[in-house]
Amino acid sequence: MKTIISVILIILCALPAHTQERKKVAVVLSGGGAKGVAHVRALKVIEEAGIPIDYVAGTSMGALVGALYSMGYTPHQLDSMIMVQDWSFLLSDAAKRSTKTFTEKEDDAKYVITLPFNETPKEAIPDGIIKGKNLAVLFNELTIGYHDSINFNKLPIPFACVAVDLRKGKEVVFHSGKISESMRASMAIPAAFTPVRTDSMVLVDGGLINNFPVDVALKMGADLVIGVDVQNDPDENKSLATVPDMVSEMSDMLSRDKYNENMKHVDLYIKVNVKGYNAASFTLPALDTLMTRGEYAARQKWDELIDFKEKIGVRKNYTPEPRVPYHFLTDTTVVHIHNITFTGIKNPDESHLLEICKLTENSYLTMQQLKTAVKRLYAKQIYANISYTLNEVSDGYNLVFYMEDNQVNLFRLGIRFDSEEIAAILLNATYNFNTQIPTTATLTARFGKRSGARLDYMVLPNPLRFFNFSYAYHYNDINMYSRGDRKYNATYHHHLGDIGYSNIFSQDLKIGLGVRYEYFHYDNFLYNRNENNQVIKSEGFFSYYFLARYETMDKKVYPTRGTSLQADASVYTDNLYSYNDDSPITAVSLWWKSVFSITNRLAFIPSGYARVLFGNDSPYSYLNTVGGDTPGRYVPQQIPFIGINYMEIVDNSLFVVNLRLRQRMFKKHYAIANFNYGLTNNKVGDVFNGRKLAGGSIGYGYDSLFGPLEASLNFSNSTKNVEFYLNIGYRF
Repeated sequence: MKTIISVILIILCALPAHTQERKKVAVVLSGGGAKGVAHVRALKVIEEAGIPIDYVAGTSMGALVGALYSMGYTPHQLDSMIMVQDWSFLLSDAAKRSTKTFTEKEDDAKYVITLPFNETPKEAIPDGIIKGKNLAVLFNELTIGYHDSINFNKLPIPFACVAVDLRKGKEVVFHSGKISESMRASMAIPAAFTPVRTDSMVLVDGGLINNFPVDVALKMGADLVIGVDVQNDPDENKSLATVPDMVSEMSDMLSRDKYNENMKHVDLYIKVNVKGYNAASFTLPALDTLMTRGEYAARQKWDELIDFKEKIGVRKNYTPEPRVPYHFLTDTTVVHIHNITFTGIKNPDESHLLEICKLTENSYLTMQQLKTAVKRLYAKQIYANISYTLNEVSDGYNLVFYMEDNQVNLFRLGIRFDSEEIAAILLNATYNFNTQIPTTATLTARFGKRSGARLDYMVLPNPLRFFNFSYAYHYNDINMYSRGDRKYNATYHHHLGDIGYSNIFSQDLKIGLGVRYEYFHYDNFLYNRNENNQVIKSEGFFSYYFLARYETMDKKVYPTRGTSLQADASVYTDNLYSYNDDSPITAVSLWWKSVFSITNRLAFIPSGYARVLFGNDSPYSYLNTVGGDTPGRYVPQQIPFIGINYMEIVDNSLFVVNLRLRQRMFKKHYAIANFNYGLTNNKVGDVFNGRKLAGGSIGYGYDSLFGPLEASLNFSNSTKNVEFYLNIGYRF
């Protein structure tokens, strides 16, 4: 018997090491915000060393990298993905301009602050600077195929991540659930990101308690742990000059005891040098440097990694079976849709839901077509928030849409300064009524040298077609110039009543028509001594109008591509059919601007403007005017002309072309040069024999958080001097 046992032992000892049962290995990835991208190339080196990975546990950014790696994403895929993201967009709640409606685009270019007020005052206070909408969309797209609630142990590599429940002040470890939601919860930095609320829990960044979850990996069944740590070393002399530095230090303080305990159970420790960077270092150069440092730190441990294989119970030349890379769905991937369902809608309108069904009725569509369907639905202002999941079935996917009714009441604020008007404030409140046919009321007030208010009441039987009833009052105090000299000052009151109809064909194209009544009450005209006084009567006008607008600019300020086109036609009368017992006055105008990027820094921006008045004895209130850098600056019909900073009345036919060159310097600084040329005459057919206008400017611009900051030197053949102009904030 002893002989048999001895023979068996000899045979077992002679067997190759890799046929014996080896120990289970876990990789633990610490939190650290942007510093966590270093995990990607550290994993790359661990793979190259031939270390088998049986479990992954992570916190915060470590949870994000760990979850995607556990699903099957390779380090190469993760590396590429990190470097192509627009992190400033992802770490905000901004919507891409291409998904916005005309109204949203116009508001976007005016207001710096937008707050909801349909909640109670307590509820209206945000519980995080960033709600994380764009991150949620990204996570949703990266985890297609794992949108259902799943057991994380059934992923290609079992995974777990850590969050903290603020209600109980306790650590929450996710081993199951919706993986995208778990990732989002684990990295919800308090005050920076809105917490994730689920199952009566308020979940925030797990780094508050357990930023290096070695204990989680051991409980999963790991025998050995490789820890990759991207936390900053304690530094008593740290300046803590920025909010990210202070948040990181607070997190380190709260989790230090747990961290020290977890360090006792790490078998191979990889410490990444992250000096000089913090949790908010999301610039592409910083991310590339951090990933390079992650690879360097792991390669410094190469010999230890090779020797570590003996502890695992495999030979030094052992190589695990290659993993199948995660097949994520690109824009060109064709998916087979079995079923479409809609959830989260209080009062669904089937005509709206059919919009998506029509685009997916053939059941086969590309991911780009699916995104277009969501984009179109959002652009039609049907729902405020739209997300979707693709749940994989035997030979395709079930498509589920999650929607919220677009019934958000808003308060908005715009502020601007310039060297002409000094200061102006714009206030706006929008309220949605709970009526059978959706209706909305909007009140807008402007304060400054030109002050006024406008009330709009919209009836929306269909989000694409709606009626608008408006009343507006404005008080204007305007200096009028002629060839560079101030001619007179005009003060007047302007009342407007408008009934309009709009049809939105897409988020890029809108047409409208309507009838309005305007009354101009002129107080007085203060003329210079050398001018002949004119008598301008107060007058009222009935008019009919048509407008068409097309807009594809990719940004509200300093766009890099896109076109803006507007055509208007108005017929003015004093009795609904004539003016001064003669034919009515007709005004036709066309505005156009396009942006062409010659390089990623240099843009060429041509534009053209035209306005022609037809009829005898055109009324003073609708005469053509030029001046400034924005259409409609002082009066709606004003056409911009660089080099004329004020407003000047010109003849009945006016044509202006503008050429702008814009060179980006650094990230948000710009050098800008403009040149424009104009022709004006009372007869459109003889405009080339009329007055010639020429002007231009050179200047500097900065794309600030509160709108553009621009300073320029302007010149024209209508002025005697080079003039300085300064603007801060959006135009309105």
